[in-house]
Amino acid sequence: MSKPGYANQEFWIRMLFMLVYWGVLNIALTVFGFLVIIATLVRFASKSEVSLLDQWVSSTGTFIKQTISFLSFTKDEKPFPFQSWPESDGRED
Repeated sequence: MSKPGYANQEFWIRMLFMLVYWGVLNIALTVFGFLVIIATLVRFASKSEVSLLDQWVSSTGTFIKQTISFLSFTKDEKPFPFQSWPESDGRED
């Protein structure tokens, strides 16, 4: 007979990681919001795209998506720093 979830050591380790990633997610969402505002202002002022800024916004969004997948038990893989930082997807919409 297997142990219930709360008696399993892996369960508590995952809960600890989830607590840490919840805090990191809040910081990442704030950074993402500032990047979106800056990208909007730059595009408004210069009428051109800044590819480096777009890559930062895209990779930060991908990190947020990976973190939410981990927190919602969709994936067991931990995001950055346990994986490499996500690359921007390079989509031209």
